[in-house]
Amino acid sequence: MSRWKRSKRDAWAKDSAKAKAPSTHGRPMLRRLAWLGGLVGVLVAGLVFLFFYSAAFVVRDLSVTGVEGELADSVEAHAQIPHGRPLARVSQANVEARVLEDPRIASVEVIRDWPSGITLDAHPRKAALVLRQKDATWLADTNGVVFDEVSEPSRKLPSVRVPEPPTEMSEETVRGLVELWRLRPDPAELEGRLGTPRLASDGAVSMKVDQLTIVWGAPVEAERKWAVVKALVGQDSIDPQGGIPQTIDVSIPETPVVTGLPEASQN
Repeated sequence: MSRWKRSKRDAWAKDSAKAKAPSTHGRPMLRRLAWLGGLVGVLVAGLVFLFFYSAAFVVRDLSVTGVEGELADSVEAHAQIPHGRPLARVSQANVEARVLEDPRIASVEVIRDWPSGITLDAHPRKAALVLRQKDATWLADTNGVVFDEVSEPSRKLPSVRVPEPPTEMSEETVRGLVELWRLRPDPAELEGRLGTPRLASDGAVSMKVDQLTIVWGAPVEAERKWAVVKALVGQDSIDPQGGIPQTIDVSIPETPVVTGLPEASQN
């Protein structure tokens, strides 16, 4: 075999061996990636421990805003956030649910004040109606929620006499009573002063404007019923200030019934 052919064969063998041999060029990169991955894992584990389990960021201060006095104390007590609990482990949803167990609170926001505080921003319900039942007096809001029993409600609030404990009434009924009063006409339009509405055991409402009795029926369709009442009161034959007791029944507003009308004069 000639020297040239042998040299060519040896070169081909070297190239083939290099092609078959495993490359070590990528090993340093893999080692660096593995090292970075381990470092990231350590950092994540450290952060989890720092925020969720260490004493670095724990509840030391708890404040309540939006309400005062006994109601603020109730918010704090219902929240059940112990001092020393890591802030990251305080469940906002659970705290809110517990605070809202007090029906006087309409909403609450749980705010983490890093590094060691929590603020409970509470919003109380606003009374729109007083419900009186025997010796008990309750407050209700515009949503129909009966939320507090009181001894001396504001005289600026309208009141309704009810036959059963207000806490057992449906929110729909209470909302209807709120709407009844909210949409009431001015005294000039009614030609008299509107008295305290009464809710009977059958769910029907009645009230008086001086000598005129209004049979309202179920506390629904307030706007339509008041429109019918105003139209009827505007007639000369109906006079809340007259000496003859009269009744307007708008329990079915499409077909109102009037009783006590004076007899037509005969010429």
